[in-house]
Amino acid sequence: MRYAVIREGKALIMIPDPGQAIAPHGFEPAWLPVFYNPRMVFNRDVSVVALSIYVEKIAPHKPVRGVDALTGTGVRAVRYLLESSSELVMHANDIDPAAVAVAGRNIELNGLQERATLHRRDARSLLYELPRSEPILFVDIDPFGSPAPFAHAALRAAGHRGLAAFTATDLAVLGGAKRAAARRKYWATVVKAPEHREIGLRVLLGYAARVAASSDKSVRPLLAYYADHYYRVFLLVERGARKADKMLEENVGYAFYCPEKGLTGLEPKCGDPTRIGPLWTGPLMDVSFARDMLQAARGAFSYLQAGHRLLRLLSTLIEEASTCQRCIYYSLPSLASKARIGRLPKIIRVIDRLRSIGYPAARTHFDPMGVRSPAPPEEVIDALGAA
Repeated sequence: MRYAVIREGKALIMIPDPGQAIAPHGFEPAWLPVFYNPRMVFNRDVSVVALSIYVEKIAPHKPVRGVDALTGTGVRAVRYLLESSSELVMHANDIDPAAVAVAGRNIELNGLQERATLHRRDARSLLYELPRSEPILFVDIDPFGSPAPFAHAALRAAGHRGLAAFTATDLAVLGGAKRAAARRKYWATVVKAPEHREIGLRVLLGYAARVAASSDKSVRPLLAYYADHYYRVFLLVERGARKADKMLEENVGYAFYCPEKGLTGLEPKCGDPTRIGPLWTGPLMDVSFARDMLQAARGAFSYLQAGHRLLRLLSTLIEEASTCQRCIYYSLPSLASKARIGRLPKIIRVIDRLRSIGYPAARTHFDPMGVRSPAPPEEVIDALGAA
């Protein structure tokens, strides 16, 4: 196997020679002998900052023991150890012996042998077993596809006030383009709605909440977002059957799609809507956690490769959450089409119009032509016509 050494964040990472994975459409990471995806650097940048804030401000005890259950080259585990906190120790695991060999060399390359333990196991088996011998506070599931097969083991492994992080790249399933697969993997009925990016994220969160509840645990999103071709969520996990019951009652339910109006809401907005879910109906993030991340991104993490993008994302998420945490954004092209508004105005004019009549409104990170606001749809349509 031929190798190349790259720098990502503060880490030196040995990866299989990218020249081995050149497809007709460009670089294809799945073709590498050991998986490494350079397009997920932003995902890892966000994760490094999120974990650092968790360890500093939330973790109930230290050191924080974490598991990178699908480690591949080990880049994620190595970066966490180098960049997130000196009070972190990691288990890095992969079932592929070639991946374990590369991850081991990367751990050595960065001098992390004392803080990293390497495993070659089935991820679920390891996650069920580890908590019996030591407390686990952080679990990261970053698969190529759906995290659903690993969710139960990950949420069981995370201790009280632990952090569980999931990546999902199966957006077609979560967003309603593959309805049968959504029923199989996430136990949810999903249709393709204009706001499918937010719907998909809420379906993922709702699934995680129900899986956690089956083990008498609750989850609360500290941060959840859409970027590029994936969702990423960071969930605070707490033990307790009563907490699980309260979470399900207050934050898991359904969304309602009205095709004739071109919109979806957490409450019915037409006479005969299509029901979507179960899904997460509660807040998508903790604003104070995101603000701590934003401050850290401006300071200690200003070196990050995708630093400017991270600042934009966090700023937008905070503005969204400050506008409305329990509503689904409006797709302006969809509303305008159904209302027969021919010319779509600039989005900032619609936002200004809504604010002028007393409704909070903000852009959404899900859609460049989306607006998040608690305003009724009729007011948004009027704002579209008047802007």
